[in-house]
Amino acid sequence: MTTENLSKLLSIKVVQAHLDCSRSFVYKLMDNGILESVKIGSARRVLEQSLIKLMEEGHDSGTESK
Repeated sequence: MTTENLSKLLSIKVVQAHLDCSRSFVYKLMDNGILESVKIGSARRVLEQSLIKLMEEGHDSGTESK
């Protein structure tokens, strides 16, 4: 097994800093499937590749209801 396909896991605070947004907005992005995340115990971590994709492609609004 190689590690080349593994993505770094980022804390909510790190994602907030990159996006310059609130903690609740980051959770809305995760809840709406815009940011991919994993749960480790009680902590949620965002996949680095998911954040990069969002920053490169952008998104109209991560808070709209489905």
